Amino acid sequence: MANALLIPQTDPAYLRRLCAELGRLAFTDFTRARTVLADLESAISPQTPFDIRLNYHRNRAFLENQWRQFDRALEQFALATSILERLAEPLPLAEIHLDVAAVHLNRRDWPAVQQSLDRARQYLGKLDAPHLRGLLACREGFLHLHLGNHRKALENLQEAERILIGLDEHATLKDFYILALVISGLGDLYERLDEKDNSLDAYLRVLPIVEEHQLRPRLPWHYLNAGRAALAQNDAGYARECFENVLQFVGEEEPEAKALALANLGILAFLGNDNQRAAALFDEATAQFPNPSKPSDFTNLSKIQGWRAELLWQLKDLEQAEKHFKQAYEFGQEGHDLNYLAHVCQALAQLCETRSDFKQAYSWQRRATETTERHYLQVRDRERQEIETRHNLERSRQEAQMAKLRVASLQLRALRAQMNPHFLFNALNAIQGLITSSRNDEAETYLARFAKLMRHTLEYSDLEEVTLEQEVEFLNRYLDLNRKLRFRDRLNYQVVLPPGVDTSDLLIPTMIVQPFVENAIEHGLRPRLAGNLRIEFQLSEDERTLLCIIDDDGVGYNKGKEKQNSQPASYQTHRSRGMEITRERLSLLHQLRKNPGTQFIKITDLGDKTNGERTGTQVEVLLPVLDI
Repeated sequence: MANALLIPQTDPAYLRRLCAELGRLAFTDFTRARTVLADLESAISPQTPFDIRLNYHRNRAFLENQWRQFDRALEQFALATSILERLAEPLPLAEIHLDVAAVHLNRRDWPAVQQSLDRARQYLGKLDAPHLRGLLACREGFLHLHLGNHRKALENLQEAERILIGLDEHATLKDFYILALVISGLGDLYERLDEKDNSLDAYLRVLPIVEEHQLRPRLPWHYLNAGRAALAQNDAGYARECFENVLQFVGEEEPEAKALALANLGILAFLGNDNQRAAALFDEATAQFPNPSKPSDFTNLSKIQGWRAELLWQLKDLEQAEKHFKQAYEFGQEGHDLNYLAHVCQALAQLCETRSDFKQAYSWQRRATETTERHYLQVRDRERQEIETRHNLERSRQEAQMAKLRVASLQLRALRAQMNPHFLFNALNAIQGLITSSRNDEAETYLARFAKLMRHTLEYSDLEEVTLEQEVEFLNRYLDLNRKLRFRDRLNYQVVLPPGVDTSDLLIPTMIVQPFVENAIEHGLRPRLAGNLRIEFQLSEDERTLLCIIDDDGVGYNKGKEKQNSQPASYQTHRSRGMEITRERLSLLHQLRKNPGTQFIKITDLGDKTNGERTGTQVEVLLPVLDI
């Protein structure tokens, strides 16, 4: 950093080194990370190379999440995602959605977590990426852990541990960070299941990983977890060592970890009859919350004041003990631990009874009973909400799977309804006419083109998605055959692509556009035996949808419908089924992509739109972009 002044602050090589340094510091040193982040922030601009901007946004998003600035984290991840989507790299996109899931886990937005995980799975597909498989299992494990689904949480976390340990020399600093998170999650899970030995073992297994790779920002919390587990095992010596290590490594950004370590050291001093040291530690722990704001802040303050009161009660200072118990009660009302609040009420009732103040004792006892009832109601409601959330997430997953199966079924039906029999017979008859009139070269040319079109159609039946380039190639084949064989060169058509878009990288669903083009030809242009057709594709700003606008100067939608109604019943049935299948597929595909709205097809008679100044039909079809 000392030589930074000698280098232009916008020099790409210098900025890349800063980004690499930030990527390491994000896992090892929050204090220095802030400094590097500030240096990068002042140098980043829209003209900065995309790889530098990408790394800056990703690292900053990770840090904002660690600092519990969740909205800022999501903003930075959105900027990184917009860059990655233009690069069309599936694995980085999968990873970034898994990192977004971590933010939503911290926000406790379970549907958003599930949506991020689903997007990550789509990008992962069947690609070989074990570190991302481990990260996916980690995120799923924590989702199930938060929702109380302990069996699934155990399966996912153990799978994540197995995958990440198997990376060996290929593991990155982030992989070790995730591995430590996974094993710590197992410790939390075992703690909830009251498996104290397994819990302590897991917390102890984390520490060598964190220390070896200098994952200092999380180190205080890992020592804190190990200390709590040791205290639950009545191993006061090791618990004290862990809590003292917390104080050694804790930073300014983690006052809560420092407060909990001080409070636990105070408890150990109290249990060891070192009352003076215990009181000092409790006071120092309280000082870590000068401006409490979160429910956890108030719960921690309530418990610290409660232990302070226990100490004073043991010293026979009932007046001061009551004062601190009442402070514990006031803090507890702003917190989230009703069970501990009931304990405080019970302690106040006993203290008042000791002073023979039976009226106050009765009042506090009644509050203890009421608070205990509220606690059990809270536990029951939380369990009910967890079950409902798990049920809703599972139902959404099953609905998505059923929708995919439905799309596949519709795709096969769409193949059967794809080509209008009139087109097939007319095309073959026209080729036969070329043969009988001895125009063999033309007949051979168009028979080959017809065969390619049929092969193209059959190949589509095995695909869920095609590139826009493939779709345009298919449409050009189809329109060229119509122009030559059915309209005798009296059909003019134009296909307009979105500017600046690589059509070979844009994936859209198969067999959606052609039925609408066929309708324009059959019911708009064929009655006039000539006409113009324009097909334009417009990509939305968020690149999630592609608008296809089909314009013709035919007889118009209203007259075309009249003509259609005069067709034989079998033809009408074929057409209506084909369009019905297309509409249903389109709706399901948008549903799977969670795109808003329900009407994705708009048909306008241009005579109505222009007050009769021109005839024709305009069809707007909103296609979901399946991938970029």
